[in-house]
Amino acid sequence: MRGIAAQRRAALVLGMLIVASVTAGIGSASTPAEAAELPPGGAFVDDNDSAHEGAIEAIAAAGVTFGCNPPTNDRFCPEQVLTRGEMAAFLARALNLTGASLRPFVDTDGSVHDEAIGQIASVGITTGCNPPSNDRYCPDRFISRAEMASMLVRAFDFPTAPNGPFVDTDGSVHAADIDAIAAAGITQGCNESGNMYCPHSHVTREQMASFLARALGLEIVEPPDAPFHMISSFTTYHACCQTRVAYVREVADKIDGIVLLPGDEFSMLKVLGNQVDSGNCQTTTTLFNAVWYGGLDEIEHRPHSVDFARYPQAIEATLIPGAVDMRFSNDTAHPLEIRSHYTGTSVTVELWGDNDGRSVSGDYTATHGAVLELLAEGGGDARVVATETTSSGRKYTVTRTITDADGSESETWSWTYRY
Repeated sequence: MRGIAAQRRAALVLGMLIVASVTAGIGSASTPAEAAELPPGGAFVDDNDSAHEGAIEAIAAAGVTFGCNPPTNDRFCPEQVLTRGEMAAFLARALNLTGASLRPFVDTDGSVHDEAIGQIASVGITTGCNPPSNDRYCPDRFISRAEMASMLVRAFDFPTAPNGPFVDTDGSVHAADIDAIAAAGITQGCNESGNMYCPHSHVTREQMASFLARALGLEIVEPPDAPFHMISSFTTYHACCQTRVAYVREVADKIDGIVLLPGDEFSMLKVLGNQVDSGNCQTTTTLFNAVWYGGLDEIEHRPHSVDFARYPQAIEATLIPGAVDMRFSNDTAHPLEIRSHYTGTSVTVELWGDNDGRSVSGDYTATHGAVLELLAEGGGDARVVATETTSSGRKYTVTRTITDADGSESETWSWTYRY
């Protein structure tokens, strides 16, 4: 279907005018005011590392997206694969479609996108997913890059174009539409050389943001950088060249680069697939201390039965598959990244994020077994973490007090080593 219905053309013009009024001047150079109004890191907490973040912010400013986790909507789910239902919602908002004179599909009742699907069907953007009957829309099915191309051509009335640069679209019923969006500058392909389109691949939400931003003629919006610094760091040591060192490093490699969004929970047993080897607990203990002194929400841990000299007494963590885990949550308002590295005789875990700085204090004295890096980055919202450890024989009592703008909160627990 090449022609665009008069109703759709009118809706498109109206939608573009509305988008233009909302996003007039949007861009990294021409509209610093709009970007400056965004919070650090932008509208969403989970797209800061996305190459499509500027496009995501642009379509958010234009009202094309509200997020993926209502009612909070502080996440965009950039790497999540787009469904046909979500595609309908994006297009209906992008074109400012209202009402739905058609409800031709038998499989959209109950879908949160039912109205949007009816709207794009009413203006001829979709005819269904099961030709020749076309009485179904398949709202929960992931949309392919080829299907997306045809929807964009119908929605934005891109003109026909000569054969495009792609070598993998011959035989596709969507080939002409793929060529059309290539000629319109909506896509440059799916590989570095630009000679492949990957018509059967699925479309992610972040990719769709870029396609829509180009189709709507929006300039990208670069939000202010999110504050990002080291919250805490902890190092433990071990003898060189032992067999267990390989397992210490194995865990360090597995947790390095893990990012926890606000409210996310970390489970070491989950990371390890519920399989524990000798040495795994050393990196677990190192991470636990970074969590403890960083003032994060510690959910579950249990010290070893034996007092190992390489760990700080009582402030350490063992693992037992299916029984004892080390878990914590990111209770800050910003993404939290775990970074780890090691030498021939040590392993270090750092936590990076932001809570306007944190500082730690207490009676802990570093020994040959552990090193604590004290941080004091200050600020009115900083968490000051004070730890006090007392002992009586093999029994240790640990108290952690966290003071921030909301006041102070303490937790105390005790542990007795068998030997």
